[in-house]
Amino acid sequence: MEECRIRTVCFLILSFTIVLVASAGILNNYMNKSWAYPPLTLDDILKNYYIKIQDKSENDLEISSEVGQDSEGANQTGSDLTGQALSGEEDSEDNNQTSTQATGESESNQNINQTIETQQQIQNNQTVNIQNNIQMKQKLEIAISEEEGEAPIPLEEQNRIESSDRVIVTQHKALTGPDCRPGNVLAGASNEEDLRVLSECQEATGIVMHTKKMDDGDYKFFLNLDEKFKFLANEKNNDKTDGFLVVEIVPPDQGKNGVILPKEGDRVHVWGAWVTDKPKGWHEIHPTWKVVNE
Repeated sequence: MEECRIRTVCFLILSFTIVLVASAGILNNYMNKSWAYPPLTLDDILKNYYIKIQDKSENDLEISSEVGQDSEGANQTGSDLTGQALSGEEDSEDNNQTSTQATGESESNQNINQTIETQQQIQNNQTVNIQNNIQMKQKLEIAISEEEGEAPIPLEEQNRIESSDRVIVTQHKALTGPDCRPGNVLAGASNEEDLRVLSECQEATGIVMHTKKMDDGDYKFFLNLDEKFKFLANEKNNDKTDGFLVVEIVPPDQGKNGVILPKEGDRVHVWGAWVTDKPKGWHEIHPTWKVVNE
């Protein structure tokens, strides 16, 4: 028993000794390191802090520079986009201006074409009017010539016109007054036997269309009647004289006061006997004893 205790004590002592030796080695190692790396002073700590701050500032500056470059790139890109937008607007304005100019030119060309067409139409109308006037004058000249050998209209047609004249006589009342002539209203007419009186005194107004001094001495012209006197012409006037009324001034009345020999285009007011020229079938004022310009 005693021997066992002695061994236990010896074991404990040995274990304690080993722990002390190990602790001594660790302490020695620590002390050697402490001497190798002396402790940091306050200046060292401040320097290290300043260096870290400076490094961070430089890093921040680099980051800021990069961000700035990116921002400049973005601004440049934005400027490019803005320039492109402005360029697009300028192109749009140019296109609009070009379109407006094209529209103006088109309208101008259209107006020019319309003006040319209008002028051509006017010239064509004038040409047609001239041709119509020439044809009308030729027709009137033939009608006014009245050759002595011209055959009268058929008797049947004369009778039909006479029947129509009877109706006109009953519906129409002759004028009275100082512009009318008393007595034989057909006095002075070379073809008195061919004239049937419709009214012993009748007035009319209108435009002189064609004039001619006849072989028998009568001064004859056609009168384009004003609307209110259109009734004085009949169907034969419409057929042979374009609806104009035949007016004749016999030689005894030519040169008298109040009797002019009008020219073509004159506007006149006439008084005379309203008659039918039976061989021709048309209506006339013949003789005409008063002719004045209006």
